[in-house]
Amino acid sequence: MSRIPANPDAASGLPSWMRWAGAGLTTLLAVLFVVLLQQVRQQSQDLKTLQNRLQTLENARDLERTNALEEQLRSTVQRLQSLEGLEQSVHRLSQEQAGLRQQVRSAARSSSAGGAELEPVLPPEPPAPPASQP
Repeated sequence: MSRIPANPDAASGLPSWMRWAGAGLTTLLAVLFVVLLQQVRQQSQDLKTLQNRLQTLENARDLERTNALEEQLRSTVQRLQSLEGLEQSVHRLSQEQAGLRQQVRSAARSSSAGGAELEPVLPPEPPAPPASQP
């Protein structure tokens, strides 16, 4: 007949201190796992915070670039309007010049036909340059 040990520790063949050590190690691993999980979550939270800050900084930099581009656009529009004004002045002066040439030709024809002496026509004074805008 086989003898049944009275002590359950004897059945497994392990001393009780080894069982306690195994339970302690298992608990230690569980605690370390929980701590590791908390650190991963905290790092994830920190990473999201940093990404939000970075996005905010990038948006601010984009806004600064946009403001600079708008200022350049305003300056370009002002220059273009100035050039358009100059173009209109040149066109008007060209028309006046053509009219004066026509008058000179008609006066020259009438003087050669009538024998009257022709008075010289002075060219018009050039317009004052437009005030430059900053």
